[in-house]
Amino acid sequence: MPAVASGLIAGIVLLVVPHASPWSGVTSFTPTMMGRVVPESWGLGSFMTVVFHLALAIIYGVLISLVVTRIRQMAAVVIGGLLGLVLYRLNLTVISLWFPAMRGAEVAVIVTHVVFGLIAAGAYRGLLRRKVPVPTDQTPPPTV
Repeated sequence: MPAVASGLIAGIVLLVVPHASPWSGVTSFTPTMMGRVVPESWGLGSFMTVVFHLALAIIYGVLISLVVTRIRQMAAVVIGGLLGLVLYRLNLTVISLWFPAMRGAEVAVIVTHVVFGLIAAGAYRGLLRRKVPVPTDQTPPPTV
């Protein structure tokens, strides 16, 4: 569950700040998925765009969590940012092959992916709960 939650946290942050910058010309009302503006001609609407964005965020979050599980907090955040670059490259390949209408503003999309990776890795490591060993001996402590 922490992996899914970390993806949702990062995805929600990037819904509010779509290009990972509050100074971007894109607002939270512009239909975007991982920093890419969805063409109006697709007719997806805001709700479906949000659904697809969050589904992709969950997938990205789970992938990032698989890598940063056993890495210290700060190193995990840095690795998460680097994984954001790897996910950007994968995203660019898919977009170039199947959805070329979504290409453009690549610098903003790169920043979005890196920030997503930073947030998702940090959120995952913060949400990750270490199991505390439970003593198997049920003998009550001695009374004094």
